[in-house]
Amino acid sequence: MSRSYRYIKVRPIAGALGAEVEGVDAARPLGGEVVAEIRQAFLDHLVIFLRNQKLTPQAQLAFAQRFGQPVEYPQLKGLPDCPLITPVIKLEHERVNFGGIWHSDTTYLECPPMASMLYAVEIPPYGGDTIFANQYTAYETLSEGLRRTLDGLVGVNTSTK
Repeated sequence: MSRSYRYIKVRPIAGALGAEVEGVDAARPLGGEVVAEIRQAFLDHLVIFLRNQKLTPQAQLAFAQRFGQPVEYPQLKGLPDCPLITPVIKLEHERVNFGGIWHSDTTYLECPPMASMLYAVEIPPYGGDTIFANQYTAYETLSEGLRRTLDGLVGVNTSTK
């Protein structure tokens, strides 16, 4: 999708989803027009990356609040001075992803949040991948017969392993 933006620069990074958003300092107050364009980039690309940000937990929370009401993560404790920010720490010796299994954050809630935000403080020089999947594309590329089979079914999400 090719859309022009007035306040930000958006560069797609893969065919199925994902884009880098430039021209945003998430630690500073943003105008409504900028927030609207970031939201549109998220809707267009499903995953967006804002590189080279320097955020305190309070600044990360303030940025998140521009897009909706953040919720406390139900199964993990947040930071003492900012309980809506949950640290995700993976130690060097750990080989399994955070959470231990494939997951989609808090989709099991009665009213799940619109998105998850992850602020990477320290990343390895290679590996450490977070893998995203475009479920729209997955569905659209199924055969017509399989789509008919799936249409009308209801998915049930749970937090149990």
